[in-house]
Amino acid sequence: MEITDVFAEVMNPARRKKTRMRYRVAVIGGGSWATAIVKILSANLEHIHWWVREEEIAEGISTYGHNPLFLSQVYINPKDVKISTDLRQVVAKADYVIIVTPSAFLHKTLEPLKKSKLGRKKIINAVKGIVPETMQVITDYLKTEFNVPASNMAIISGPSHAEEIAQEKFTFLTAASENEELAKTVADFFTNRYVRASVSHDINGAEMAIVLKNIYALGAGIYSGLGYGDNFIAAYIANCLKEMKRFVSHTYPDAERHISDAVYLGDLLVTAYSKYSRNRMFGNMIGHGLSVRVARLEMNMIAEGYYSCRCIHEMNKEFQADIPIVETIYGILYESNNVSSEMKRIAEHFI
Repeated sequence: MEITDVFAEVMNPARRKKTRMRYRVAVIGGGSWATAIVKILSANLEHIHWWVREEEIAEGISTYGHNPLFLSQVYINPKDVKISTDLRQVVAKADYVIIVTPSAFLHKTLEPLKKSKLGRKKIINAVKGIVPETMQVITDYLKTEFNVPASNMAIISGPSHAEEIAQEKFTFLTAASENEELAKTVADFFTNRYVRASVSHDINGAEMAIVLKNIYALGAGIYSGLGYGDNFIAAYIANCLKEMKRFVSHTYPDAERHISDAVYLGDLLVTAYSKYSRNRMFGNMIGHGLSVRVARLEMNMIAEGYYSCRCIHEMNKEFQADIPIVETIYGILYESNNVSSEMKRIAEHFI
């Protein structure tokens, strides 16, 4: 953007407001990723309704323009966002609903809603995990529990940590849906000065990649905690990508899928390597010798890979795909297998 354009926007708020889209959008969730998403949307949309569970967050945004619990450095203009702790009210006011609650809490969060209240909405899934109560990916859960048709669903994904969105660091996202028009609309919601959103039809593959990359990042953290270096972990991630491609292709065949795209490979890389990755952090604790139970207690955020690993393990009883990395990590997390010997054993098969 040219300096003259920036000056014009600052001096003429009315002009800036006219450029924003008039869709009515609800955001469900009050954590870091939800806060980052509201920050992105605020540049593009006039009508944002935001549900949070904690009164403290609602008051912090309404009074001071900051979420006091997550990404407190991010300013959210209270005039641009209507925030509430009343879920039914927030959903009722929107045509598009973006779900951003941690997957571990999703089932309980949505319990107050009648099936009909979500079934007629356009649903955008920004949750990076599975529903532990039903062992389903989010779109499958919404289909079975709320009768949301596939044509009304999209996901937004890609290599994106909320902390970097907060700093307005350039980020690439992907909006995926079977409904091309919906995917394009969602991409428009999320494209601004520092975010670019592309479009994909591969909602199932992209969503499964989200689930898998958290497991693989957890494994990267375990290896790091055990003392393995970057040389080895790079080879580990390359093998994870092969396994991801194998499982996703087995469960959702698609000749047009390119596993090297950012929504697959990029998201895997940033989750496995980044200092902001809670899954890597969780795995690192286990690699350093903490038990799974203690590591979970030490985490002040949800490590989605813990739940995702059980989900994929259960799913694979039906699919019977070759996923030795996932199964090894599952054995460590849920069967108390020896961390060092199991991770060393699986490494012998890497190429």
